[in-house]
Amino acid sequence: VLLGLFTTSYSAEKLDARTIVQRVNDRDDGKDSYAKVDMYITDRSGITQVRSMISAVKDFGTLSKSYIRFTSPASIDGTSFLSWQVKGKEDEQFLYLPELGRDRRIASSQKDGDFVNTDFTYEDMQERNVDKDSHKILREEKLGTYDCWVIESVPLDPKTSQYKKWVSYIPKGIYLPLRVEYYTRPIRQPTKILTTRRLEKITGIWTAKEVEMKNYERNTLTILRTLEIKYNKGLPDRMFTRAYLKQIR
Repeated sequence: VLLGLFTTSYSAEKLDARTIVQRVNDRDDGKDSYAKVDMYITDRSGITQVRSMISAVKDFGTLSKSYIRFTSPASIDGTSFLSWQVKGKEDEQFLYLPELGRDRRIASSQKDGDFVNTDFTYEDMQERNVDKDSHKILREEKLGTYDCWVIESVPLDPKTSQYKKWVSYIPKGIYLPLRVEYYTRPIRQPTKILTTRRLEKITGIWTAKEVEMKNYERNTLTILRTLEIKYNKGLPDRMFTRAYLKQIR
């Protein structure tokens, strides 16, 4: 859900904000992907803990499903997460905790909660329907070596998101947000910033090899580093079922 990223050919056509955001959602990131990822979580006192996990994504027609399983340390080994896109509705999400021996559905009211004590929330782990928000191009700006559209998105119904707005830096021709500023209050400074630190093209697909989420309100940081990723492996459908969450591997 945070790992498969891509590029398309760029033309000089004039695009509106909604079209650009839709192209971000429609990006071709392969029929499926499988990755090994290390996660670094730094608390406000500067102490960092490291977790390892595997992440998988697969397309099911026009929708997709994603699966995450933590493999270390022992205290979180076996904890698994499943997210299904549902047409016309919010994503369905399930978290499996080995100590409970069962999975639980993440309710809409819980989407602003932290995902397994990281700086990502459950809302951050799902794809949002473009038409739930209004979109506006604020300006064009260079970010590193990339020429970007800077787009502001605001929920049409404030109850559908924990965020008042978010501002995305989308590079022309890549349609991958390199930076997203999240605002939870009507202030000038963002509460959180998501940054893609390192990009690499793998089998023709632009891939985020390192992504960080910085929470400025709590002064905490979560970094995702992709160690290995493969696309179009033909992953089995059963990997994206609730029954698979409970299997011991």
